[in-house]
Amino acid sequence: MEDWHFDHWSDGDTSAVRQVEVLGDAHYIAFFAPNCGDYPALPVVALYDWLLMLDVRAIQTKGYFFGEENVAWYRVRGAPDKIDEGVSADDERMATGYYLTIDQSFQGTGDYYAVVDVSGSPSGLLCTGLMRSELVHYTSSAAPPAPFLEPTMVRPSEPQRLLQLNPDHPTTVTVYDIAGHRLQTLSADGVERMSLQAEGGAGCYLVVVQNGDQRTVLRYVVIK
Repeated sequence: MEDWHFDHWSDGDTSAVRQVEVLGDAHYIAFFAPNCGDYPALPVVALYDWLLMLDVRAIQTKGYFFGEENVAWYRVRGAPDKIDEGVSADDERMATGYYLTIDQSFQGTGDYYAVVDVSGSPSGLLCTGLMRSELVHYTSSAAPPAPFLEPTMVRPSEPQRLLQLNPDHPTTVTVYDIAGHRLQTLSADGVERMSLQAEGGAGCYLVVVQNGDQRTVLRYVVIK
């Protein structure tokens, strides 16, 4: 029942798991509600590399009807927010309408989705409140390539390579353990790649790469 979630019991209890002592005739009915926030993931089409549009026709064929004023676009900050009583926690609201125009002010990259109010649709449908579109990852062709580290699953003290640096800018690499303690800092000018050496203890490590104005956070795991 991935499209549904437990809501409450017929006696008002909201605990999904409970223990009861039955001393006589009793009836317990579990009520479930549809996951309208994420079901179904409404389709989005990319008309151009800078323009996203909700696939209105495909959605209407499922029986849902709404106007442009019922569509709000968001850009993800961190993890996508859950739709809870119509409020988006910290995702950034970008626009209203069927379309979302991507431009340089968005810095070329991001994950986007639309929230659609379908409460005006006919009754009898699975969801008649707020519904969310599929998540769209947009990468502009003008965006600079991001540095990457290989390998990312290593043995203690195994050599690694940091690739795809912009040689026109200086690079600073700082390595942290999972608790946030700084372990080492390396710097270089005019290079497209750097050699690193994995830490000697097993665990997860963060590598913060500052290449000019571009800041990238990478991760690797040391195994024994």
